[in-house]
Order: sequence, then C-alpha cells, then structure tokens
Amino acid sequence: MGSYFGVLLNAVNWTLTALAAVFLSLRLYCKLSRGRGLWWDDHILIAAFASNLAAVAFITSSIMLGFADPNAVIGPAASRQLEIHGGVQNVLFSLASDLSKTSFGFTLLRVVEGRTKRLVIFLIVTLNIVYFLTIIFTFLKCQPAIYSWLPDDKCWSLWTYIKFAIFGGAYSALVDFIFAAVPWVLVKDLKMKRAEKIGVATAMSFGALAGVTAVVRTIFLPSLASPNFSTKATTLVIWYTAEAATTIIAASIPVLRALIKRIKTSGIRYFNSEKHSSGRQNGSGGGGTGRSHTIGSGSRKQNAPLYGTSIITTVSGQRSKYAPEPRGDADSDKSILEAPAEPGTIMQTQEVRLSFHDRSDNESESIEMDDISRRAN
Repeated sequence: MGSYFGVLLNAVNWTLTALAAVFLSLRLYCKLSRGRGLWWDDHILIAAFASNLAAVAFITSSIMLGFADPNAVIGPAASRQLEIHGGVQNVLFSLASDLSKTSFGFTLLRVVEGRTKRLVIFLIVTLNIVYFLTIIFTFLKCQPAIYSWLPDDKCWSLWTYIKFAIFGGAYSALVDFIFAAVPWVLVKDLKMKRAEKIGVATAMSFGALAGVTAVVRTIFLPSLASPNFSTKATTLVIWYTAEAATTIIAASIPVLRALIKRIKTSGIRYFNSEKHSSGRQNGSGGGGTGRSHTIGSGSRKQNAPLYGTSIITTVSGQRSKYAPEPRGDADSDKSILEAPAEPGTIMQTQEVRLSFHDRSDNESESIEMDDISRRAN
C-alpha cells in the first residue's frame, strides 16, 4: 500500500492533463485549419495548459522523492527538495487556474457589450488580483521556512494562509458560475432557432463544471494543515489539477461544437450524393416533341434526395435565320451554331442539376465567438 497513493495521483493527474491536451489541440486545429489565426484567449489558454503540465510534472517528481507514500523514509536532502517543489507547484497550479479562467473571460469580451462587458472586465481583474495575492501569500507563511520571505516573528501562520486560500477558491468558483451564466443572457437576443440557442449557450456554459471542481478543491484546503499531509493532500492535489484541466476543456468545447457540426454536415452531404448517384443509375428519362421540351422534374418530394435533375432537349424546326455573309469571321461562327438541319433533328441536349436544402442548424459552423454575436444585429 506504500505506493498506492502515488500511483493513483500520477494516473489521475496525467489522465486529466492528457484530456486537456486533446481538447486544446482540437481547438487550435479548428482555428488554424480555417485560417482564422489565434487570438489572445488562445494564447492565454496555451499558457494555462503549460503551467498545469509543469505542475503535474513537479508532482510526479515529488512522488519519486517519497511524496504520497506514508511508509517512505525521506532524508534531509529529499525533504528540502519536497519543500521547494511544494512552493513551485502552488504557484503553477494557481497560474493554471487563473489563466484558464481569464482566457474564457477574454472570449466573452468579444461578444458582450454594455453592462455585461463591464461586469466581465471587473471579474477578470479582481480574479487576477485574488490569484496574485494567493501566490504572494504562499511565501509569507512561516512554514516551510525554506521559502518564507518573513522572519519568524512576522510570518503568517498556516491557518491564516488557508483562510485566504478558501476565500480565493470560493471567489474563483463564483466567477466560473457567472461566466457560465453570461452566454444564456447573450443568446436570448440572437436571431437563430431556439434549439440552436440552447446548443450554443450549453456549449459555452461548461465552465460551470470548473466551478464545481473549484468548490470541491476549496473544501479540501484544510488538509494542508494535516500532520499526515503527504497522504491527506493527495485528494487536494487531484482537485487542483482537475480545476485547471476542466476549465481548459470547457473553454475549448464551443469551438469543438462547430467541428462536430461540420463533420455532421459533411456526412449528410456525402450520404445524399451517394443516394442521388444510385438513383441516377437505376432511373431513366423520356422524350418529347416540339421546339423545346423538358424531361424530368426538379420539384422536391417527400423522402426525395436534396437534388433535382432536368434534361433540356432542343429540337430543330427550321433553317437558320441568319443569311450567309460573303466574308467575315461571323459567317463561320454562325454556320457552326446555326447550321441547317432537317426538321425534328435533335440539335442539343443539356442536363441541369440543382442542389438545394433547408437552412438548419448545420449552417451554424461559426468558430469565432464574434461571428455568433453578429446575429444579434
């Protein structure tokens, strides 16, 4: 059982990090593949992922030194390294959570206006202040003394730091829930179908899950004062990783929704194309008489493919109306186009294919949030 907590910690942390990497990579692919380029929210989200990845790497290094192993015998050198790792991990996890939430805040700034925009700006600024103070206060604690900036008579007790960290975690969760509610206010005035409004708002509201992880992480913060911190803090570290990873995933889902809709639309078009090709091979057309006659129908029927085909046949009835000219290039052109023919001779057959479909949700493949906001105008 000595290595159980370490194995569990590594497995969960690296799984969450891998999921965040997949969602972030798909987000970047969607934008770059369409030539949209990256904006500030993308760069901030990349920085958040890098911070979370580095924090998880430090956790793995700490496990190798004996962290999360209740039976490990940790020497003075390893203990010193673990204390240093703890401070670095705290800074990196704080940066990962802060930057990932800030990224989604920047995304919202592209689509909101008026009071809502001022509210989002206020939340972004105050959230960064809270996380900045959380990082600074890490170095004001009396323990570990190795990275405490204050002398023993002025340093903070551990519980003073924990109380502020609880406040910071609660405020972080509040920001997540408010950010998740903003899209519902935004879409109510958009000119789109009700189902599409719900889909867009839901995709942009997965940040509420990050709020839940922030609440759970805050609940476990008192374990920092546990005498068995090496094992008691295992759950706390997992929720630190989960908060940042969940926020990165939630910030990427709105873009992935557009990718899924694009794949769905391509599949429907391919299916209809194959169905039309099969129908042409098995079908047949008729003929008629007169100067011009149309065979086939472009009308749409129930259960018919999204294509219509018409065959237009031109039949000659008299000789060319153009008189021969003695010289000039026009004579050769007109003799080719209006050559004399016997009445009833087929002069030209042309097939016209029309493609049509109803406008649906599949038309909404906007990747950039400002594209969606234009529908409100």
